Amino acid sequence: MSDNLPPDVPQAPDGQLGVQPMRDRDTTIEPDPTLDPAQAEWDRTTAEDAGVAEDDTATATGDDPAHLASPEDDVPRTDLPPESFQPETQGLPPEEAELGDLGQGDLSPEDR
Repeated sequence: MSDNLPPDVPQAPDGQLGVQPMRDRDTTIEPDPTLDPAQAEWDRTTAEDAGVAEDDTATATGDDPAHLASPEDDVPRTDLPPESFQPETQGLPPEEAELGDLGQGDLSPEDR
């Protein structure tokens, strides 16, 4: 520890030099353990090890090959692009549209 602190650095309340109390959210530890994702994962694994049934926690990423579909995975209609930006689907839902070689959607018979 250094005893030659700059004048703008206050002394610690207990008189120790170079030790400052943390203020506000100046910490890497989440004060509320329910908001800490690492703690939540730890609690799930310890509960699983203890034989407690696993919560049905659906992931919304869909990047897991063993991912099971969940209603939470549906994209809200407000997040979908407007129909004017959707590919021509010949009456099919836009999610099932085949974009074709040029990525422009299905072509009508007169466009072929």
